[in-house]
Amino acid sequence: MTTPDDDWTDLTQAWTETPDDGPRLDAGFIRAVRRRDRLARINFIAELAGGLMVVAAMGWGLHRGLPLPAALAALAFVAFALGVTLWSRRGDPGLLTDTPQAVLRSAIGQARIGRRWALAGVATSLAGAVFLAIMLTMTDKAAPRTAPVFAGGFVFLWICIGFYLRHARRCRRRMAAHQAALDALDERPSDPAIRSRRNSTRAAP
Repeated sequence: MTTPDDDWTDLTQAWTETPDDGPRLDAGFIRAVRRRDRLARINFIAELAGGLMVVAAMGWGLHRGLPLPAALAALAFVAFALGVTLWSRRGDPGLLTDTPQAVLRSAIGQARIGRRWALAGVATSLAGAVFLAIMLTMTDKAAPRTAPVFAGGFVFLWICIGFYLRHARRCRRRMAAHQAALDALDERPSDPAIRSRRNSTRAAP
């Protein structure tokens, strides 16, 4: 399995320094692309399901006497989070593995969506901090008991922001590495006649 910190120079060489019948598919890289596609879809479904669960919980809370401003703040936060989640998934190129170029374009699309997902996570974490601040002002009478909970929430959100920023940097590096490999492939003569002339040149005494 490949990871975001792999040395992509080896991948570029594997797909550019190939036999005369054209570049070959890298099985390990294809497995990594498929794994990221599967994980991204599972994560997307989980985020949508989580948002719907919060909406259902707010409806139950209102029925049980939850203050309306608190419920509205929670619903606004969930709507924002779901909105940026949908934004991060736009332009999904799908998973294509028929040629090395197609695999690389799929990997570039995955990295681009992953970077948008990370930026959406940063925005959602900041919105979550605002939501916690609103909740704190609504529970000022219980501040001694709730302060540790809110403090823990703020610390957790800042940890999440650090994780998202790190993920965005890794996706940006993957995009650059994949694009370099794709450019190297696109520069190869694909016409069999050109390859034949090149082979003749190599074979000439």
